[in-house]
Amino acid sequence: MNTQEKWHEMHSQKRHQPRYPGSDLVAFVLKNFKKNDQILDLGCGGGRHVKFLAENDFIAYGVDYSANGIKATQELLDLYKLKAELKIASVDNIPYEDEKFEGVICYGVLYYNSKEVIEKAAKEIYRVLKKDGIAYMVVRNTNDYRYLNNEKISKYEVFIDEKDALKSAFKENGMKMYFFDKDEVRRVFGDFKQIEINSLRKTHANDSFADENFLVILRR
Repeated sequence: MNTQEKWHEMHSQKRHQPRYPGSDLVAFVLKNFKKNDQILDLGCGGGRHVKFLAENDFIAYGVDYSANGIKATQELLDLYKLKAELKIASVDNIPYEDEKFEGVICYGVLYYNSKEVIEKAAKEIYRVLKKDGIAYMVVRNTNDYRYLNNEKISKYEVFIDEKDALKSAFKENGMKMYFFDKDEVRRVFGDFKQIEINSLRKTHANDSFADENFLVILRR
């Protein structure tokens, strides 16, 4: 089963559909965007961030390559009588015209793709953003326990083989995952005029291991 098929299956299960938006993303969006800005959630999954955008007076769009993800997002919107435009598509082929969006969100999505897809996605995000538009990305960095504890395929790519069923990486078994250091963030997103990189660390089990992400803010 490839990564797309695995996510299609996972998005059909409620336990892989988080209910609430990331608190960091909520704070960022409300601070940096205004009512009726057009914002794309790239890799919208079960729809939590599309819902947040729609209920806070943004013009919301969602793209995901899992049909089950799009279905779950639409059901969530329908439940709350909200509207957004949803499409099935990959991160490296965004089905919108140049300079359409004031904002693009890509939250915990890119690292499930190959280097080549990620590089194309960076170009696509740049293309669909308006001048001075902002992208908010969350990517895993090389201090994350998945990177430290699994087989390296290349400098940044890892094959996930987690033995502990209690760790969240267990459900990612069999996936290839791409990790970033700051140099790789700057390389991949080098077209953007401003790149800001901040760290988000969450430890578990008495600090014995940690999820580590970069919060990447890009301005076109």
